[in-house]
Amino acid sequence: GHILTVNGSNVNTRRYWEVYYNLDFNHTDHYFEHELRSRLDDSVRIHLRSDVPVGAYLSGGLDSSTVASAGSRVSENDFMAFTGKFSEGPEYDESHYAQLLADECDIDLKIINITASDFLENIRKVIYHLDYPVAGPGSFPQYMVSQLAAKHRKVVLGGQGGDEIFGGYTRYLIAYFEQCIKSAIEGSMHSGNFIVTYESIIPNLTSLHSYIPLLKQFWSKGLFEDMDRRYFYLINRAPQLKNEIKWDNLGEYSPFRSFQELFHSSNVLKESYFDLMTHFDFKTLLPALLQVEDRVSMAHGLESRVPLLDHPLVELAATVPSNIKFEDGTMKHIFKKVVRPYLPRKILERKDKMGFPTPLNTWVKGEAKEFVHDLFSTSNAQNREFVDNKVVADNLGEEMKFGRKLWGLMCLEMWHQEFVDGHSRFKQMMHS
Repeated sequence: GHILTVNGSNVNTRRYWEVYYNLDFNHTDHYFEHELRSRLDDSVRIHLRSDVPVGAYLSGGLDSSTVASAGSRVSENDFMAFTGKFSEGPEYDESHYAQLLADECDIDLKIINITASDFLENIRKVIYHLDYPVAGPGSFPQYMVSQLAAKHRKVVLGGQGGDEIFGGYTRYLIAYFEQCIKSAIEGSMHSGNFIVTYESIIPNLTSLHSYIPLLKQFWSKGLFEDMDRRYFYLINRAPQLKNEIKWDNLGEYSPFRSFQELFHSSNVLKESYFDLMTHFDFKTLLPALLQVEDRVSMAHGLESRVPLLDHPLVELAATVPSNIKFEDGTMKHIFKKVVRPYLPRKILERKDKMGFPTPLNTWVKGEAKEFVHDLFSTSNAQNREFVDNKVVADNLGEEMKFGRKLWGLMCLEMWHQEFVDGHSRFKQMMHS
């Protein structure tokens, strides 16, 4: 929440808004549920204000389903929603959840089947519109769904923000569970009145079944260290990068120190591990997701709005104690209670949310093999200052099914080719 002011040669920035995690222990969970429901309805109603019909992105997850359901109830026009899928297998297709919500709420759902040909035809356009490299491969399918939506609507609602303000990422449960074990051993489990206990968290550990490889990696070193270092291990993907990076050329830099500055911000009470984690993601991960959503939608002249991030909603969520927001280790506990009347049970209780996985690593071994190999094999690519693309090209077939490393390296190289190698083209554009 910053504003930049320019007056002649003077340039100043100042913060005009901050979120404060001043926990409110004076109200019950029923109070927070009522307030949250009221502010959610208000936000959707406000975000539906438009001179043209409004639609919604609908993945079939909790957040987008909530926004689409609320939008369809409030909208005075026929409500339309948009989603995408891949035909490479059921693990790449959650459109049946979106269709379930659409059928129940009488929403006209449009679905695009995204193919390897779409990838080859559009991926450089995606990089161009993003302006800078991004870590998540979800930007590509988002671009394709936005292209579909723009054929029918000029404004769409999205569900961004729910995971960061209400606690929807599985890593929160993983990190909290470890701290519960540590506190139980030390005898400090019941020292705080907003700490989730190990007794209550156990029934929810079934959510971690598909995360056993991550758990093994997470607990292989540093068990029971300080909270900040443990959460850093969960979010730091640098260990996946080895000799693909020319580490010596990067110079001195400590990502952990940068992480600590945000993790221990003065606007968050130090007692609540849950709030420390969600606040960090709110300040770092969420802006990156919003940048992507804004750019891939505006690439097609489409305005994307995010009602879950209306500031009264965010400000309220920040005051809800962890034992209400994260009761018994249930991710998004209070949010689920509030939206329960409006969503099908299968969506409300699903534990297989995918986050728009992209079959990039399947395509690299098939239709996109030549494209990706050529990408890393140009003379410019083979002589980058910080990335050893010879190593990347040699290891193209080794990426795990849902691995993100290849996407990041590929995105970085395409960005280099577009904006660094092609900088003279942009100079010509400026002077023409």
